[in-house]
This record gives sequence, C-alpha cells and structure tokens, in this order.
Amino acid sequence: MKSTEHWLVHDHTQFELLLSQCRDAADISDWWAVEQFFAQLVEQLGHHMAQEEEVLFPAYDAKCMPSHMQSLELFNEHSVIVDGFRTLEKLINSRDSQTTFDWIVALELLLIQHNEKEEKIFLPFASHLLFEDRDELAEKLDRFVVSSRSRKWIV
Repeated sequence: MKSTEHWLVHDHTQFELLLSQCRDAADISDWWAVEQFFAQLVEQLGHHMAQEEEVLFPAYDAKCMPSHMQSLELFNEHSVIVDGFRTLEKLINSRDSQTTFDWIVALELLLIQHNEKEEKIFLPFASHLLFEDRDELAEKLDRFVVSSRSRKWIV
C-alpha cells in the first residue's frame, strides 16, 4: 500500500538529478553524455507526466470541488515543460554549449518549481481527497503504460 501523503514524489528527485547531470555534461561539452541523460529524462518524465495526466488528474478532478485547485494548472505547466524540452533538443543538436547550459539551468528552475507545487500543494491534497480510492489508483499507476493517446513529446 502506498503512502497517502507522497504519491509519485520520489520520481521528482530522479528527474531533477538527470537534468543536473545533463547540465554538467553540457558545461564541458560532453555531447554524448548530454544526449544520454536527455534521452533518459524525456522517457522517464514523459511516462511520469502521462501517469499524472491520464490516471491521477482525472481521478482528482472527478472528486474536486470547483473552488479547489484544478489539475488544469499542473497540466498547463506540463505543456510549458514539454515545450522547454523541445527547445532543449534543438539546442543540444546545435552543440552550442553556453546556450544549452543556460537553457538547462532555466528548465531546472521551472521543473523544481513545478515539482514543489505538486509535492507541497497538489499531492497532499489529492492524497487526502482520493484516500478511499488509493489502492485502486496505486495499482493503475503501477500498471500504467504510455499509450497512443498519451501526450506526444516529439523529441
């Protein structure tokens, strides 16, 4: 049984770590390492976002009162993050170390702020709201496979 207070939080640290490794590799123009960290990050973060968008957010929205935080705000932040990764891919392909490094630093800040909002506001509230459904949701999240209906990153 999963904790009621910290759904998916452990994933966020891994994404931040991969992005910082990508940044460090860009700083020394190690393009092979940049591409490896970037590919891992896109795959893992894409899966994570799809889990939230296709399982967690709909379950939350179905029980959420109109006056509470809606998942649309987090979904829109996902869109901004995805757009940032599309730009990052172009910068990586350009092999411009300084611009790539600077863009990654900006993405790190964006990702950290988004993750903090999820961890400190959304997930505790959603965990409370969805408490009675947590076993079913935990199973859906554990069995989740990215499908053709999932958001396409095109990176």
